[in-house]
Order: sequence, then structure tokens, then C-alpha cells
Amino acid sequence: METTRVKDIEFRSAEHVLQEIENMNVRGGSPFGRSAAWAYKLAIEQEDLPTYEALYARVCNLEKKLHDYKPTMATIYNSSTIVRSFVEKNSAWSITKLKEKTVKLCENIIEKSFEAVEKLAVYGANLIPDGGTVMMHSYSSTLMGIYKQATLDGKKFTVICTESRPLRESRNAVKILQECGQKVIFISDASAWEFMPKADLIIMGADTLCTNGDVANKMGSAQIAQLALACKKPVYFASELYKLDTRTLYGRPVELERRSQWELVSEDDFPSFDNLEVINQFFDVTPARNITGIITEYGVLNPAQMLPYWDKLIAALEEE
Repeated sequence: METTRVKDIEFRSAEHVLQEIENMNVRGGSPFGRSAAWAYKLAIEQEDLPTYEALYARVCNLEKKLHDYKPTMATIYNSSTIVRSFVEKNSAWSITKLKEKTVKLCENIIEKSFEAVEKLAVYGANLIPDGGTVMMHSYSSTLMGIYKQATLDGKKFTVICTESRPLRESRNAVKILQECGQKVIFISDASAWEFMPKADLIIMGADTLCTNGDVANKMGSAQIAQLALACKKPVYFASELYKLDTRTLYGRPVELERRSQWELVSEDDFPSFDNLEVINQFFDVTPARNITGIITEYGVLNPAQMLPYWDKLIAALEEE
């Protein structure tokens, strides 16, 4: 049976997970959330954690490292918070039972994420017209699932794909789209305005969903959504609900990651770096007012509709 799943890295250990995240080999909000769950699962299965205190200390240690690497990723925060809270809540269990149940929780996080992405792929594919054109920005494994599903549905379409500087991770999307047999127009980020009139709609991935409907994603997403207003093009973000950051309900802003300046410039680009600040802002926030809908496993939702589904999602993760 054909599947729209984009496979995760085959992680060997918790430290291997951290290494792959640091090296930017994990790509997309959903894979980041699953990779965090993999880190906890592998640590519990492989490491010497004979007591509750040792287990809890390792969970907290991994939580800090994961956050330090990718502070913008709500999926990492959610995986870490859910696992740590589960361990705290069940501290009276035997260490054997606690390890077994925590591993099961991690496995649920991983599998439910895949199931959510597969389900929303169907809804997203329905939005793509046969013979139509979609514009995208940055790589998203969730978005790739939508394109794969649309291909399985027998549709032919064109994707206008911005390169997504400075790392140009959209090149990974081109490879998958070529494998699907779909036409790709690969453009510079600065060309979005010129090519947007050719698109029927814009679909982007998401790294964090806010409870007010705003979406944090790769730098340039907010700009594209703003341009789309002038072009009268609908803008969708594809995201499993697990990317919802509930901290935003209480006024906490999304922590937007900045990366090394050396991804933007080289040491010999300028005679001197005196009085020069190079900022590699990696994420921005698109306001809900510029978003037509959020494609989730619960359907294509108005940006303000997401929060009521949250408790249902969390309850499903703790099922046996």
C-alpha cells in the first residue's frame, strides 16, 4: 500500500538525536516533535537509569538541550512537557513500570504524529486543483505529504518553490516533487511577488501554531502571506495540531530562533566587521488575519478554531 509518510531518521541513541537536530538534518516541525520523543524513548531503553531520580534528571537534561537547540519548535516543547509531566505524575510507580509506560507514551507521540500528518494530507490534497499551481516557501514534511497525496489522487499540478535562504532547504522539496512527477518552478525568495500571480493558492508548512491563530514559520512566510493579500490569493498553513503552543494563550510570545551569522556571510565578505551587525533571523510570525485556513488532522480550520481540539489530542496520546 502506497503511503504519504516521509520517513524519520533512524536514530541510534538520544545523543544521536541531539546531534542530528544540531546539524539541521531533522527538517520540519512534525519530525522535530517525533525526534524529541525518540530521544526520551532511546534514553530510557538504552541508558543506565536505575532510579526515579536518575530517570527524572535525564528527562530534564534532555528537555533543556532540546529547547536550547530549537526554541521555536512547539512540537519539541510539547513532547518534552508531556513526557516530563507524565514522569512527575507517576513517580509512585515502580521504576520498571514507569519506564515501560513512558516508552509507550513516546511511541504514541511518534505514531499519532504520523497518523495526523497522513490525515491532513488528504484534506490538503483536496485544496489543490487538478492542473493548478501552488506556491510554497521552505521545506515541510507535512506539505510533502499533501503533494504525495495529491499525486496518489491522480492530480497533475505545478509547484512554485522558493529556495528559502540561507540554507536553501527547499531543495529537498524539489527532489520529492520530481519523484512525484510534478512540475517545479524553483525561484529565489525575492522573486515571490513576480511569480505569485501564477499561483492558484499558497500552502506553507508551520513550525508553531499560536492559540490566537498566528503561525511561526521559516523567515519569509509572513512576507509571502502579506503579498498574497495584494494578489488576492488564499494562504494556507499545513500543520498537525501538535504544533500548537498553549503557552501563547497566557501571553507568552513565540521564541523566534536566530542562527549563526556565518550562514549568511563569510569572513572575507567585508574588509571589516566593525560597526556591522549581521542578523540571521530564521523564523517569523504570520498574523491570523492574513491566513485563510490551517490544514489540520481535524479539517481545514479557521485560525481561531484550534484550541478546542487540544484536550482531545492530549487524551489520545496517553491511551494504552
